[in-house]
Amino acid sequence: MSIKALECPHCMAPIPPDSGKSAVCAFCGYVLVGLPRTWWARPVDVPPWDGRAADRGKPRVGLGEHDWVLGRRLAEGAHSEVFRAHRDARLTQHVVIKIAHESPEAAAALQRELRTLARLRSSSAPGAEHFAELLPRPVARGALRHGPRKAHAAAYRWHPGFVHTLAEVRRRRPKGVEPRVGVWMLKRLLEQLAWVHGAGFVHGAVALEHALVHPRDHGVVLVGWSRARWRFGRGADAPSPRVDLAAAARVAVQVLGGDGSRLPRAVPAELARWLLARTDAASIAQDAWTLRAQLVLLAADTLGPPRHSPLALDEG
Repeated sequence: MSIKALECPHCMAPIPPDSGKSAVCAFCGYVLVGLPRTWWARPVDVPPWDGRAADRGKPRVGLGEHDWVLGRRLAEGAHSEVFRAHRDARLTQHVVIKIAHESPEAAAALQRELRTLARLRSSSAPGAEHFAELLPRPVARGALRHGPRKAHAAAYRWHPGFVHTLAEVRRRRPKGVEPRVGVWMLKRLLEQLAWVHGAGFVHGAVALEHALVHPRDHGVVLVGWSRARWRFGRGADAPSPRVDLAAAARVAVQVLGGDGSRLPRAVPAELARWLLARTDAASIAQDAWTLRAQLVLLAADTLGPPRHSPLALDEG
């Protein structure tokens, strides 16, 4: 099929065949619109994708419609391993992939997590516009087409900067982070838990390995949602939000270098007593927002006015 050359109707100059549905004449500036489809919708020869040189030799998994190159392992739990990954394609996408272990229990845990996340994202509880965006958001899920083992997996959208768990912070800073840093970490946890509880759920597994931190931007987000439960169940099986709040206090004690019964001297005594008293769920009578308000006032009294205190993981 031959295509007649297209000319500008104003100055008769040729119009390049790679123009789109509209074009501007390079010679006189005349604007052409509504160009014929045969002019702009020509097939383009695309060379085969051979992959990036930097990805050669790296493990890959097939999930959904794409192959994914596995990067650093972020965590390993009772039911799964979690990796940074990116799509093996010209137009790539960075994700976090959770690969379940080869067991029916692990596959069921992953399915529970996906159902819980879907229900939380549909919540209209106050703060949903912000906190729902912090939840892991699936971009692919299902059985692996190929990979290190036959398993189910889920690829979640990656939030830039959230690449360290608080378990890693504890390992790299065994003497504890600065008190101001520990305070903003606990504030972020309490804020997210306030929304989760308001949406009707209890996380049920707040722990160092289930919290990702953004060292620069004072961010902490919860992951590991497979044990989350509806908080309005009946009888003794109904989970209590106090379990999450006590666990968050224990996380704060750990990242500050404490051992569960005491904290380092760098933590003001009044702040230390407040934190340790809230590691026992039975002693908590407040909700997450009330605890956060108490923490803000106590931190101001013992540490002074708040200021930006980034977490430096490359030290110590």
